[in-house]
Amino acid sequence: MFTKIAIVGTGNIGTWLLKTLENQNNSSVISISSRKMEKLPQDFDLYIFALKDDVYETVLQQVPFKMPQAVHTSGSLSQNILAPFAEKFGVLYPYQTVTNYELRIKNYDVPVCVEASDPTFENTLFQWANSIFKTVHKINENQRFAMHLAAVFANNFTNAMYEVAHQIFKENNLEWSLIFPLLENTLEKAKYNAPHLSQTGPAVRHDISIMEKHGNALADEELQTLYRLISKLIQRQSAI
Repeated sequence: MFTKIAIVGTGNIGTWLLKTLENQNNSSVISISSRKMEKLPQDFDLYIFALKDDVYETVLQQVPFKMPQAVHTSGSLSQNILAPFAEKFGVLYPYQTVTNYELRIKNYDVPVCVEASDPTFENTLFQWANSIFKTVHKINENQRFAMHLAAVFANNFTNAMYEVAHQIFKENNLEWSLIFPLLENTLEKAKYNAPHLSQTGPAVRHDISIMEKHGNALADEELQTLYRLISKLIQRQSAI
């Protein structure tokens, strides 16, 4: 399908893709820094752009030729940003965070979503991805944007809440691993039920005295406000 692949971008996603694709037979893959677009080879089958969203326009303007087939890895940008620069274009969207931690894990499993400018290229991209990744889905642009938005709430925001909890543990000389069974149990329940059906805690019980005590224990006023806002959200969700 694709025998010569160029990856533009040397960040976490680009590095993970390089490590993954290097292990495949019958294909060669190279990595190019977005600062060295003059070195982009012209005779490759597929060009994968793994860049920060706000630099795509600048980097693509530096591509010195029209690419035969190109995809980007963004969760929020339209595939059409590639239209002026490639004959066929689409998206290869890894639905997972990739940090230095994941890069150290061999055979790291990442679900991948694809979409493309025409059905033929989309089928080719899907079949190729299926030969490499364990989980591949065809999605459209609106679905991809929705997935990215949902991931910000479910993953990025949740991780920020983990950090708040981590600081509370640290300030009280508690072992951080004590919270792991609680987090794992919540995630396990979310696999089988709508999350609001498994909600627990003082907000869903309307335990006002405990909520006030929690709020007063937070020295940071922004965290106090956040605690109250999320508690109201939980109460609204529990009324569904």
